[in-house]
Amino acid sequence: MFVRNLTIAIGIALLAGSLSSCSDANAGNLKSDAQSWIKNLLTPRQTTLEKAESGYVLKGNLKNKPFNLLMLWEMDPNAGQIFLDSARTDKNGNFEIKGNVKEPLFCQLQWDESSAIYLIVDNKTSGTMQIDPNDGTYSVEGKSAEGIIEMKELLDLNSDFMNKMEQLKARAANIPQTAEGYSQGMALQAEYNKLITQRVSKIRELALSKPKSLLPAFIITYGVIEGVDVELMQHAIKSGKARYPNSKYIKPIELQYEQEKRLGIGAIAPEIKLPQPNGDTLSLSSLRGQVVLIDFWASWCGPCRRENPFNTQLYKQYHPKGFEILGVSLDDDKGRWKGAIASDSLVWKHVSDLRKWSSIVVPLYKVEAIPATYLIDKDGKILAKGLRGEALAAKLEELFD
Repeated sequence: MFVRNLTIAIGIALLAGSLSSCSDANAGNLKSDAQSWIKNLLTPRQTTLEKAESGYVLKGNLKNKPFNLLMLWEMDPNAGQIFLDSARTDKNGNFEIKGNVKEPLFCQLQWDESSAIYLIVDNKTSGTMQIDPNDGTYSVEGKSAEGIIEMKELLDLNSDFMNKMEQLKARAANIPQTAEGYSQGMALQAEYNKLITQRVSKIRELALSKPKSLLPAFIITYGVIEGVDVELMQHAIKSGKARYPNSKYIKPIELQYEQEKRLGIGAIAPEIKLPQPNGDTLSLSSLRGQVVLIDFWASWCGPCRRENPFNTQLYKQYHPKGFEILGVSLDDDKGRWKGAIASDSLVWKHVSDLRKWSSIVVPLYKVEAIPATYLIDKDGKILAKGLRGEALAAKLEELFD
């Protein structure tokens, strides 16, 4: 994935491949937080650990790993990895870590440079884990292990989708550069988009099922799913406060919510008023009365261009029923912009200020990667965000058929 700001961390990111989205030229030089944490594993900076007779208890077995070092880290969204404690397994692979924390924490229990499990730990946490280091699978039990169990639910769910995406990626690598291969690629693109939509839906469903938990806050804090979801933010705040009223993870989400709610579902879409290819100005508000897909794209964005034939099909099918597309380009070359419109036979509305990532629409709609979409209803209100491929087709079918 090509992203403008790389915020997805700890390996819970979407498939990193050319099928998904495009960014500015600097994106390829960025590293994920997960990579930074691994690099800094042996240089702990501080500790929030306070030894006490009571507190959390993490124990279990690391299969076939005698005398192996385990390290417990706090996952701080600002400071990165903060060392908490460590222990070695005994000759049978058994381990136990006891301690006391000042507040509930997002944590990582690591047994080598690239393998770990993730936990939510407070002073009531008491969990027993059976870990297989060969594939990273593990089981959890304990009367006060909710924070470990909930995180495992998330990781297991995500792992299932990641495996499916890796299989799709392998299939894509074998597609021939032929007309038949192009058709196969389009089918895989649609399949990929469907997986993305399903993944977001299932993770949201999991988060919303937790009435008293920091798991929704974790999902928001670490960008586990793409895009700003105001409903999920509201739930994360309510759920987190219900479990931990003073959690340090809630305030940033409250601030983010205040900043983002103007782009929430049901909000009036911010006005866009930019030049068309012929130089005339077109405004989004002039399209009221139609369902409008705002499609942020560019001639230089491969994934965007591969999406265009699918959008063309939808446009032909639903335009007579009141569907319009407003293509908002992040190009900086008018000739290339107009050439891509002609080459891809894009017959819908187009605007651009030809300023690439400096475009006025980037902060207005918080565009961090392209293609990006907003679906607007006939009254100018935001219906949905991030719909592409099969997910977009399904939504239009719901609206028009």
